[in-house]
Amino acid sequence: MSRLVDRLPTPEKVKEKKVIVLSRSRVGTFSLYQALATLGYKPYHMYEVAMNGTTHLELFEEAIRCKYSGKDKPYGKAEFDKWLCNYDAIVEIPQFFIEEFVEFYPNAKFILVERDVDAWERSLNNTIKGVFEACRSFPMNVTQHVDPFIKGFVALHNTFEDVMFHGKGVNGGMEDAKKDSISDAKKAKRLAPKDQLLTCTLEGGFGWEEICPFLEKDIPKTPYPRGNAPAQFEHLVKTVLGPRIRNSVLKLLGTVLVPAVSIGMWFYVKRR
Repeated sequence: MSRLVDRLPTPEKVKEKKVIVLSRSRVGTFSLYQALATLGYKPYHMYEVAMNGTTHLELFEEAIRCKYSGKDKPYGKAEFDKWLCNYDAIVEIPQFFIEEFVEFYPNAKFILVERDVDAWERSLNNTIKGVFEACRSFPMNVTQHVDPFIKGFVALHNTFEDVMFHGKGVNGGMEDAKKDSISDAKKAKRLAPKDQLLTCTLEGGFGWEEICPFLEKDIPKTPYPRGNAPAQFEHLVKTVLGPRIRNSVLKLLGTVLVPAVSIGMWFYVKRR
């Protein structure tokens, strides 16, 4: 099968990867993404994936599928460099590719934030579980057939769910996901160079005092960001997904109007 990444041109310049965050989603990754931007990095996070449009959604889905399905050639360094050429700090994406990112970017500094797995489970149930359900429900399950962005968004989240929860769904695969979270943290600690790895816990707290000395950056005068990923997702819904869903429903049904507020409710996620 032809891969999307193979059809992309080789970039003229690839930013050196300076920071790689090996943490799983829902362990303060959005705050860390904002913090890295404040420190002058060009960070890449799931929010950037969505805001960059269809191609980035499809690349992320393809990279995960190629590694975990065994049906196509996994991404190597050249493929990741094509995809991530404009960024020097990578957040959330490496959770699926720990071995690859440690091997391909040996000069980077690595950050691992851990979280109590039961608290992590509650956070997933209050956030991403609702997104998975929305992708299987109207209007997303219908509008994906007429809008490439929605199709890419749905496909990516379907693949997330399959891989994270071993094809059993959130409820059936949660215990597997929790075991993976623990084993992946151990893997990250084993593989990343000890003098290039910062480990923290969400419960213990982390902020400028922890990351700035490690990254050799001055501590900003502004408070450490306490990112509100649900609010950012709501912004994504209102500005990107919402209009696309409305337009797609109108194409399919002609006279059906879908108010923005009703669409937003499909994607409402609680604060962590």
